[in-house]
Amino acid sequence: MTKKLIIGGQEWGIADADAEGVARLVRDAMLNGITVELTLYDAHENAVTVFLNGAATSSVVLDLDSGPRPSQMS
Repeated sequence: MTKKLIIGGQEWGIADADAEGVARLVRDAMLNGITVELTLYDAHENAVTVFLNGAATSSVVLDLDSGPRPSQMS
């Protein structure tokens, strides 16, 4: 999986089909300080349920692998 969500030191994979919904839920949690339930994947690609508490989390990284990375630009 190339799409991922990083919360603190934990990295989770995101299925391509779920990327838009996960992005929407993460945005909602962070903007409104609510808890959302996310279906993500661990390092072994096992499905897991992660609860993201937007009120308790200062930041998350959402990498949807869209477009070239700065190191990949010509």
